Amino acid sequence: MPHVTSEDAISKALHQISQSPFSKEIEKTDLPKRFTRPTFTIYDGKMDPMEYVSHYNQSMAIYSKNEALMCKNFPSSLGPTAMRWFDRLEKGVIRGFDELIRAFGARGIATSTFKVGLPIDFDLRASLALKPVTDMNKLMERVEEYKRLEDDQLQDKAKAKVPVEEKKEVKAD
Repeated sequence: MPHVTSEDAISKALHQISQSPFSKEIEKTDLPKRFTRPTFTIYDGKMDPMEYVSHYNQSMAIYSKNEALMCKNFPSSLGPTAMRWFDRLEKGVIRGFDELIRAFGARGIATSTFKVGLPIDFDLRASLALKPVTDMNKLMERVEEYKRLEDDQLQDKAKAKVPVEEKKEVKAD
């Protein structure tokens, strides 16, 4: 097995971040010459994601017809956790603002709603907080993974509780 250095890991992370999730059409579009980025409340993950999108849309209302600008500007309004989600999106998968918002909303709603229903000391909750999922399929994969792990742990506990019966010797008369 090859040795992975911290430089390799950093290089891989930088490469991933440099890969834009936007389509080539969005990437090729230049921003308007006189565009001044509005001041946004940075999305920190505590606000309802759809409420945040509404705030973003209001701030960008005069540019709402410029799909590329709406997309390209959105990441600058994200805090560190949401930015990690954005950086993990696959290259070229976002072809419009509606797709970006659907992905953002699905990530935020799925993760936050799901986490709220989990006990605080539950491993899956901690996993979702440390490494948020990027879509519903990945959320379901993570749930299944933890479900299998929990089932295995329960089976191991059940096996440990079953007493081993001692063999009774029968004496011949």
